[in-house]
Amino acid sequence: MPRLPTTFDADQRYPVDLHMHSTASDGALTPTELVTLCAERGLTHMSLTDHDTMDGIEEAGHAAEQAGLCLIPGCELSTRWQGVNIHVVALLPGGLQGPMVDGLIQQREARIQRAEVIAERLEKVGLPNALESAPARRQRPPLGRPDFARALVAEGVVPDWASAFKRYLGSGKG
Repeated sequence: MPRLPTTFDADQRYPVDLHMHSTASDGALTPTELVTLCAERGLTHMSLTDHDTMDGIEEAGHAAEQAGLCLIPGCELSTRWQGVNIHVVALLPGGLQGPMVDGLIQQREARIQRAEVIAERLEKVGLPNALESAPARRQRPPLGRPDFARALVAEGVVPDWASAFKRYLGSGKG
């Protein structure tokens, strides 16, 4: 397996992608499908950095080993700094252990609780059975705001995704 360069030249392209999402969060491909695509496109190194979870890392690791890719476990953390929502990509070459993973488990529980609160609010504005409607539009829990946005659009409560976030799910609303 080729090693990563010690420095990166801005004018050169590298067979590396260290920020990707799978169906473990809001991506369109399973971890295995994502690794397969990376191999087909000639990548040598990749990192799966799903939002606030490392649930897809084990599956991606098996697929990467089969494909001859170097997988660097990672995660994209959602947080607030000085009142601004930010996302921080954390690369964890040491793997699935330590306080970071423990914190992600706590984050998952908080997201489940948040989903229940959002569902209760959305039922009051016309989305019937919100918790049951949103999971049908998602492959893995916990539910996030995009799942509820899809459900609001599908049920005709709002005309589009942007309206769902503007009226019900945007910053400070869920």
